[in-house]
Amino acid sequence: MKFASGGRRLEKLAGSNKAGSRAPSAPSKWRTVSAGKDPWSERGVEDQAWLREPRPALIRELAQQALLFPATRAVAMPTIIGAEDLVHAPQPAILAPNHESDIDTPLVLLALPHAWRSRTVVGAASDRFYRKRGYALAAGFWINTFPFDRGGGQRRGLAAAAAHLRDGRNVMLFPQGTRGAGPEGYRAGVAELALTAGVPIIPIHIEGTALVMPKGRGLNRRGKTKVTFARPLQPRPGETPDQLTARLQDSIEH
Repeated sequence: MKFASGGRRLEKLAGSNKAGSRAPSAPSKWRTVSAGKDPWSERGVEDQAWLREPRPALIRELAQQALLFPATRAVAMPTIIGAEDLVHAPQPAILAPNHESDIDTPLVLLALPHAWRSRTVVGAASDRFYRKRGYALAAGFWINTFPFDRGGGQRRGLAAAAAHLRDGRNVMLFPQGTRGAGPEGYRAGVAELALTAGVPIIPIHIEGTALVMPKGRGLNRRGKTKVTFARPLQPRPGETPDQLTARLQDSIEH
């Protein structure tokens, strides 16, 4: 039959599998090629999801109002613009501030209306806040964080953020990725998340925090700051992450 003869020809091309035929053997030990630092190696603690349950959430709100927010107001003396317009913005959404200082996160949370703050989780760098359980508990309790892997592990961080959006939570992520990155530091991850999840981005411009708490120096001095909420950006059909990132950067910086 033609089928059988075709099979024999393929067998000849592939080589015999009879005993005694020589074929390359699998190596007894595979050589490991290092392609860079393991992006997950510095996360020693996983997400402390229990801190988002009703009782811990209530305690967090009381602690924020009694301690965190008064201290933030005293140090940063903020002026807040546009927060009242969030009542007309859809939730869930991605909150996207520029990033100059560690005080940026409590400052934005302070500025949010309670209806937004109570539904907002903050992406916190795994290599800073989730290396030890004590750090993870403190960050989760005070500012309701979840671990976000940077660098090569960003895909896992974006997947975690998308899961929170699907559950109806707002997600705060810094599109610059790290403090003090400047206009050149904007990355496409936030835009990619918005396009994938189909949610709006709330651009937020923060001024003055680099003087209050500079990167690597801790609390420096009291100073006046400003938090400005811009109009939500809706992803457009056919828009690429780079195009949406350009619109986001323009809205934040201008």
